[in-house]
Amino acid sequence: MCLFVPFCGYIMNSTRIKKIDIRLFAVPLPEVLSDAKHGDHTHFELVTVTVILENGSRGTGYTYTGGKGGRAIHAMIKHDLARR
Repeated sequence: MCLFVPFCGYIMNSTRIKKIDIRLFAVPLPEVLSDAKHGDHTHFELVTVTVILENGSRGTGYTYTGGKGGRAIHAMIKHDLARR
C-alpha cells in the first residue's frame, strides 16, 4: 500500500493510526473586534488534531474560526473522522 502525503511525496510501507488527539481552544482577543457581517468577536476558536501512527510518527494540523463553530468542527472530527 502506498500513502500520498502532500508536500512530502509518497510513504512506502505505510503504518496504521494508533491514536488521534483532538483539542478545542477558545483564545481570547486582547480587545473586541467587530465587523458588519459577523458582529463582535471576543475570541477565536482553535481546533488542533494530532495523528499518532503505530511506528511513533506524528503530525499535527489545525483550523480556526472567528469565535463560532469550533465545537461543531471538533464534534465532526471526533464522531465522523476519528471513530473506528
